[in-house]
Amino acid sequence: MDNGRLRVETLGPLRAYAAGRELALGPPKQRAVFAVLALSGNAVVSRDRLIDGVWGESPPTTAVGSLHTYVSGLRRALDGLGEPLTSSAAGYSLLLDPAGLDVTVVERLAARARSLTAGREPAAAVTVYEEALALWRSGTALGGLPGPFGAEHRTWAADLRLRLVVEHAELLLELAQPAAAADRLALHVADHPYDERLRALLITALSRSGRTADALARYHDLRKLLAEDLGIDPSAELRSLYASLLADSAAADTTPAAPAPAAAPVRPAQLPREVADFIGREDAVRRVLDAARDAAPGSGGEAAPPRIVMVVGVGGVGKTALAVRCAHLLADAYPDGQLYVNLRGFDPKRPARSPADALHHLLASSHAGTVPTDQEERVALWRSIVRDKRLLIVLDNAESADQVEDLLPGDGPSFVIVTSRNRLSGLAVRYSAHRETLSPLTADESLSMLRTSIGDARVGAELPAARRLAELCDRLPLALRIASEQVTSGSSQVRIADLAAELEDVRYRLDALQIPDDELYSVRGVLSWSYARLDARAAHAFRTLGLFPGVSIRAEAATALLDVPAPVAAAALRNLAAQHLMETTGNGYWMHDLTRIYAEEVSGDGESAESRKGALRRVLHWYVRTLTQDYKSNAVKLPFTLDPVAPHAPLRFADQKELVTWCVQEWDNISPLLRTAQRIGCHDEAWQLAYLLFDYFYAAGQTKDWVEVLRLGVRSTEMVEDRRAQAVLLNHLGVAYSRLGDNEAAVHEQRRGLRLLEDLGDDVLRTSLLGNLASTLREAKEYRAALSYASQALDLARHSGHEYYEAGCLDVLCELHAELGEFEDSLWYGTFGLAVSRRCGNVLLEANILINLGGAEYGLAHDEKALRYFQEALTLCESSGDHYHEALTLFGLAKVKRARAEPDSARALADRALLRLKELGAEEVGDVTEFLRALDAGPREAPAEQPGPRAGRYRPTVRAVPAARSAPPRPGSRHPAT
Repeated sequence: MDNGRLRVETLGPLRAYAAGRELALGPPKQRAVFAVLALSGNAVVSRDRLIDGVWGESPPTTAVGSLHTYVSGLRRALDGLGEPLTSSAAGYSLLLDPAGLDVTVVERLAARARSLTAGREPAAAVTVYEEALALWRSGTALGGLPGPFGAEHRTWAADLRLRLVVEHAELLLELAQPAAAADRLALHVADHPYDERLRALLITALSRSGRTADALARYHDLRKLLAEDLGIDPSAELRSLYASLLADSAAADTTPAAPAPAAAPVRPAQLPREVADFIGREDAVRRVLDAARDAAPGSGGEAAPPRIVMVVGVGGVGKTALAVRCAHLLADAYPDGQLYVNLRGFDPKRPARSPADALHHLLASSHAGTVPTDQEERVALWRSIVRDKRLLIVLDNAESADQVEDLLPGDGPSFVIVTSRNRLSGLAVRYSAHRETLSPLTADESLSMLRTSIGDARVGAELPAARRLAELCDRLPLALRIASEQVTSGSSQVRIADLAAELEDVRYRLDALQIPDDELYSVRGVLSWSYARLDARAAHAFRTLGLFPGVSIRAEAATALLDVPAPVAAAALRNLAAQHLMETTGNGYWMHDLTRIYAEEVSGDGESAESRKGALRRVLHWYVRTLTQDYKSNAVKLPFTLDPVAPHAPLRFADQKELVTWCVQEWDNISPLLRTAQRIGCHDEAWQLAYLLFDYFYAAGQTKDWVEVLRLGVRSTEMVEDRRAQAVLLNHLGVAYSRLGDNEAAVHEQRRGLRLLEDLGDDVLRTSLLGNLASTLREAKEYRAALSYASQALDLARHSGHEYYEAGCLDVLCELHAELGEFEDSLWYGTFGLAVSRRCGNVLLEANILINLGGAEYGLAHDEKALRYFQEALTLCESSGDHYHEALTLFGLAKVKRARAEPDSARALADRALLRLKELGAEEVGDVTEFLRALDAGPREAPAEQPGPRAGRYRPTVRAVPAARSAPPRPGSRHPAT
């Protein structure tokens, strides 16, 4: 041998030699990279294939960098050998002489031995087989190496060795050397305990060696092993061999022996062991047991039709645990046995089990004798055997209804439990199978599981952290068990709070929720098996839907995100929901947090950065268009231009109430979407969304959220250097701050907006800002300054001819004069403003003016007129979903009722107003609270301050839509707009 040549051994622990020394190949994953390259026949191996081979389908984000490090380490290990490890744009290759790789040598020797056998040279073939088998080293092939490539090689090497052993033994028997064959075969039985061909050869070799007793003992050992482990009998061929050995033994015995009693059939009892810490699921268990009781024979002695229960849900939710739990509880009711088949529908290492293979197992377990080769004959035989038996059959991890259908009993009292990550709609439709869909555990059940796994004392000492840990694990049993193992394993126990803090970072959550080097106990691994079963279109939909940052997504929004026709988007959502990669809720679909994290992770590999941003931009445009409605009677100009062509139809609303109601439902989607828009650089969409949410926040939204949204929007306008857009949002921000009672901040933002407009010549926006500034100064009780700004705003509004702004300015003046006690002037401005607002068709503005008119009449002690105005405003607010003005109206009515000595009515109205204002986070909470306190203290004297309700602190400002859309102006009572 040339000592300078690289030589690699893979039929045992990985070793490499050169120049008379063993090379130090480094840590396990670096050695795994070397193994992939060495066994690739000098071909170029792509980086993706190397990563898949070492890390599997769900590599960490650091895999590319780690691969580079490992290759550098291997180059150092191979230093001085002429650079056998080369790289290119396509990947890496290891130049290795075929004679230097043990696997190649074995394959060449095996081919030569088979050629000699075919040429009737058995003695020479035996010698070559022995030379090939001698190349296996002590220990497992590639033992200790991580990754699927190493696992596949181990399986392949073990199968190859077994084939060579069997072929070698058959030649030894042909050469009349049974003792040598028996000795060789006996060495391999322990490694392949269920291989019946190997056992048959060993029994034959022992018998021909004169060791009949040993041969019979080997048969009995096998029969016992198959019965105890698998619940089946030996094959017909082995039973025939056994019978011939008995016959030969009896013929050799001069004393006739009594026939051996026939072995009683083994009753199958194949259920796996129950999960030790099975928690909760009482209702689900009860429903499965009830279904089984319904399958009991009827009172007339006739068997009820077979019943089927499907336990379905997302990977890791505990389907198998529930099925096995129920099966053990039911076992005594099924005296003919319990059969269990793992269909491997989502197995990371082995392909899904075929119906033919599963049927073979069921028939063998039922002592069917010879199993037909034809599938239809197998189905017929199986259904005939099970027809009159009470069997409990668990079909675990089904991939589809088609995989299961041939395994179902045709009729009779047997009961079937099927588990799957798919909905198995075919079984529900064709066989009326009951579907039990498992959801994550409840918060209390999750905590109980942690107490059982980690310990009651430790969980009790860190109860808040334990609750948070359960939520971060999506309350999935698999994730909770892995987390528990992370907390309790090792010499130094990890604090629950430390693990929870680690899981808070979504970038590393899936890395933390796995047991090292055990793919079966990895949340990422479980999800990857489901993902691997998707076709290309469904996989793309899964990756793209994972980008959506909201809590749930509607089919209409998914149409824009996926950029497909509406029926295709709806089908994609239903498909993913059927496989429990998404869940349905109301009008939308949602992903578990861990599923979403995995979807985002694979999106980084399967979708380009441009594609990901494009998908998010499309759905942002869809939300912008949906919030830009044309339900108003007159159109005003938006502060931005919409693309005249809408590729994906937005939702349409009949009126403002529908829009506000939709915003309330969608807020948990819109809020994160707006932040995502800013994060990915879609600044135009970010500030437009912030602008368009005016109606929602003004009527029904949380004011603190409004301030935060507007500040995000302002930052985006700064990023795109759009001064006018910035002024628009500062106008809204002033309104929001004023709603919170922070008038100083409100005035600051509104004056910033006015400064931005100094050289832009936008009189409409300037009118809005001046009107809102006047309203804010009124709140700050700077009445004269407020009157000056309100008058300027009114002059600009009349000059520009915008009735909406004119009505808003008249509203400000109405309220100002009321607070100054000039109620007649207030009524004059308000009456005129009400007529103008009604021509505009803006219900927010109209409601605000009605409230102010009610306050003015109340100040003049015209209670009946005040009541009429307030009642009219209340009807308008309730019909439009305007909770803010509804609260102010209720407060106004309460004041009138108190003045009319009706304290009970006043208190009821004020209570309703207080509830609404608390929901909105509005500053008037304090005013109403003080009113109720005074009401409880006794009848009021004449009011010391302006008696009318503080109705509309903020004056509208219009937002607009292109005239071509004929959309009425956006409302904005005391708050700006475009």
